[in-house]
Amino acid sequence: MRFQDIAVDMKAIVWVSLVFTALAGADEAADRSAIERVIRVLSDRQIVSSKKQVSTLFTLDADSDLDRLTELNARWLQLSSEPWSEMTTPRFAIHSIRFVTPDVALVNAANAQYGSTIPVRRIPVLFVMKKEGTDWRIASLRVLVDLANLP
Repeated sequence: MRFQDIAVDMKAIVWVSLVFTALAGADEAADRSAIERVIRVLSDRQIVSSKKQVSTLFTLDADSDLDRLTELNARWLQLSSEPWSEMTTPRFAIHSIRFVTPDVALVNAANAQYGSTIPVRRIPVLFVMKKEGTDWRIASLRVLVDLANLP
């Protein structure tokens, strides 16, 4: 084999790998957006606390601390609905999304409430997301603190 043939083969390998890297990055961006959308919908629905609507966001065999989180949110929602409270309703804020495999992602987030007269209240939450077909669903939701010690 001549040097020129090897150089052409190497250029082809580099070109093909760049194309696949670009395609993988595009898929990851779309997956990140889909994961963020699921968590945003959960954040909106946890206020209403309709279990039927929320269940569509989870896998059939999901393991979840959502009930524990909902209990705490009930106290926070009560405080935020009082007149002149100047406190927001609790919402999920995503800190990071890490893909373990193309179909499984870990999402570090916090359930947070903001106010003008209180420090930010945060409850760290870990989501394990699983891709089922084209949809991302929550396979596990873990509250990472002892809720008994929170206000």
